[in-house]
Amino acid sequence: MFEVNHQLRDPTYEAVVLNEEIGPVRVHADEAYRRRAVFALEDYSSMYDGHWATYVPAAMVGCDLVALFFERYDPNRTVGLHQKEEIWFHRPVPLGASMNYTGRYTGKYEKRGRGYTVFESEARDVETGELYVRQVSTEIMRIPKGIELGTGASKSTNAALGHVVPKWPTGRAPVEFFDHTVTEGTPLVPLRKTARQAQMTIFSGGDKFRHTVHTDIGVARATGFRTTLAQGMMETCWIAEMLSNFVGASWHRSGYLSMAYVHPVFEGDEITCKAVVTEVCPDSIQFEVWAENQQGVITAVGTASAVPG
Repeated sequence: MFEVNHQLRDPTYEAVVLNEEIGPVRVHADEAYRRRAVFALEDYSSMYDGHWATYVPAAMVGCDLVALFFERYDPNRTVGLHQKEEIWFHRPVPLGASMNYTGRYTGKYEKRGRGYTVFESEARDVETGELYVRQVSTEIMRIPKGIELGTGASKSTNAALGHVVPKWPTGRAPVEFFDHTVTEGTPLVPLRKTARQAQMTIFSGGDKFRHTVHTDIGVARATGFRTTLAQGMMETCWIAEMLSNFVGASWHRSGYLSMAYVHPVFEGDEITCKAVVTEVCPDSIQFEVWAENQQGVITAVGTASAVPG
């Protein structure tokens, strides 16, 4: 049995309070934050690592924002499943920046006996009020009895995929960087990651949130999974890295991702992130994106956009 924090609410669908402001929580993007983010995401680009590092990975801020509800709800009793994620990148986060995180639950609804919640949050600069990152996450916070978890994609997978049907183009070489030759149907160079427990634990805030399906194998198995699993948000961060590599600096001021998580990513899984250009306009470039595991099973799928150049 885990200790119950009676100062925090029960993290259930029924206990969620709508439109209650959570925060502001002050976060300093210091050197310790940078190291934590770089290690957790295994993103060693020159912006974030090495002698010329001047920023921290903004995708990690998105991870923090998803978890902001733990300021009101007990993380060690949470049994939820992240279903969908939207995230907007408005400006790069400088090393040393002080941010205020704020958020609120803006919706809750029931579907096929499951209780869904919608949480919106954002990170702004403490001094200027400028917006760095904004996100909207949809999570199942009530799971009906008799639903077996962790055995594969749900029956609603096709609905979650929506109009995105992942299909890797044949006969076209993947492109590493955006330039004027990129056209509709161009595939990007894939990004490969491994879901390692040490990184999953850091990513999921294991120093504070010790007893979750991401950090505690006992909790994961009690919930119905065979082992710990990576946050869906981790896949979103990986895909953001791939798109940042392709689009360049403009991604950090105009990047947008909309993701649906359709199959668990377990500790040890090898994940390949893929993207295909769907449209190139003077003021935007559009993508279909997805992630798949070592068996070729789609684990996450979505769309993305950014201002090219």
